[in-house]
Amino acid sequence: MNPTPRFAMVAMLAASFMGAANASAAERISSGLNKPLPRVLLIGDSICGGYYKVIQRELDGKAVVVKNEGNAEYTGTGLKKLDEWLGDGKWDVIHFNWGLWDMYGWQYAKVDRSPAVYQERLDTIVSRLEKTGARLIWATTTPACPGPERTMRNRFKTELRITPAVERQYLDAAMRVMKKHNIQIDDLHAVIERRWEKNPPPPDYDNVHFDASTNNALGKQVAAMILQVLQTPAQGATPHGTKKSVKALQEEFLKLKFGMFIHYNMATYKGVQWTEGYPDPSTFNPGGRVDTDAWADAAKSAGMTYAVLTAKHVGGFCLWDSKYTNYGVMNPKCPYQQDLVAQFIKSFKSRGLKVGLYYCWRHPGFGSPDKFKVLPPECDPATHTLKEQIEFQEKQIAELVEKYPDVFYVWNDGLDPQIMPADEATTFFRSLRPGILVSTNWWDWGKKGIPYADIAVKEMRQFPETNTAPGETCWCLEQSWFWHEGARPKTAKQVVDLLTTVNSRNSNFLLNVGPNKQGRFEEASAKILAEIGSLRAGNATADHPK
Repeated sequence: MNPTPRFAMVAMLAASFMGAANASAAERISSGLNKPLPRVLLIGDSICGGYYKVIQRELDGKAVVVKNEGNAEYTGTGLKKLDEWLGDGKWDVIHFNWGLWDMYGWQYAKVDRSPAVYQERLDTIVSRLEKTGARLIWATTTPACPGPERTMRNRFKTELRITPAVERQYLDAAMRVMKKHNIQIDDLHAVIERRWEKNPPPPDYDNVHFDASTNNALGKQVAAMILQVLQTPAQGATPHGTKKSVKALQEEFLKLKFGMFIHYNMATYKGVQWTEGYPDPSTFNPGGRVDTDAWADAAKSAGMTYAVLTAKHVGGFCLWDSKYTNYGVMNPKCPYQQDLVAQFIKSFKSRGLKVGLYYCWRHPGFGSPDKFKVLPPECDPATHTLKEQIEFQEKQIAELVEKYPDVFYVWNDGLDPQIMPADEATTFFRSLRPGILVSTNWWDWGKKGIPYADIAVKEMRQFPETNTAPGETCWCLEQSWFWHEGARPKTAKQVVDLLTTVNSRNSNFLLNVGPNKQGRFEEASAKILAEIGSLRAGNATADHPK
């Protein structure tokens, strides 16, 4: 007799136990294995049911996966049955969704399922799920079909079409809840949209469900997300294991008060602020190992608590070993041949400083793609569409966050609604890692400081005295962002005065220091940083706090 595949046995056992509490099913399955596996609960409707078995197959031997009994239907059903589905066991991960039933029942069901009520119910559900201590993953609702949905036609005897505008109301409502609770995002809506771009459904297509191939893709996506969460240490977790809200993370950020911005990249060697074209990688040559320990020591001497490095600036040159491009420090022509981002993180972390990374987006405001490339040659804006550029940039940022788990903060230059709406940006960043904070610097000078992501940014300008949005104000210690010959720093008093004003306006102060062509801070700048620390330590007052 052929042995039954292990994943099939787990699936059979899970199915046989579904009459009992789900937690008990997971516990009994897991206890039958030599080594107990993490337990995963899926909560969803028939869309989830379509890819559930794929997830079990993909996570065979890695996790026990159980789905809620029956159909999770709309959020009202979720409120009624949630405790039953959670059972009395402890879950490691809960992957969940409500949306289509609320959306389609909005105008025709007897119970109010409007976007506002949907958001209210979903918020209550998430609050309950947080009490389990499980890692939570929200699956964005898959798209409504373009034609009148067949089940709704039979149920309500009406030709019900969900317009993109109505669908967007529900997607946005859900994202507001997930942002509030800092929930990881699994963007299944985007998975289907990408497939539909290649093979659009007919205009009268009337089914919200998917074929085996699409269910397989969805299942693999969900399984990969679950596995990523299981393998990643929880970020921003409280001692009891529940995640902190975005508000709590923002409050912690503001307690940092003073950070170092480090502009160091290809522009340093070209003697410009914005690099044109694609300079030869051999141009980036500090003549030896960059002493990032000295950077960290200088930041520490000033009393700074975190730092942000320009991992990729306008020139498109990458300071890390990116799998998406050869245009960076590891290019065979580049003499450096070391991961500078990893160096930076190691040096600052060893001195108790938090680390963030700067990433420049290719904004339409850069104009002709023949001049300011911003992106590496593999995604040259002269030959790639805006959509392709966005996808490439998302891949690189996801790579940075995954490759460097100590990064707590991503500083996005030029990311604003001209590239993507705020809710789409939130969806993307929330999908990367729980607890990570994001700032964005608007292209339009008149709009800098307007909240778009977690942290609002002002560049060389102060927030108004009445500002309440968590903010960060960046300024140059010298006269420019990137080093240039003969640049002179501000005085320590000028910096401390700026810092005091910035902090009084609900904002951190991110002070830029530009390393020279040898990768070193100028002696005059390092001296001023130490004086700043002394001035703050020795003259701490209500007007000049430490």
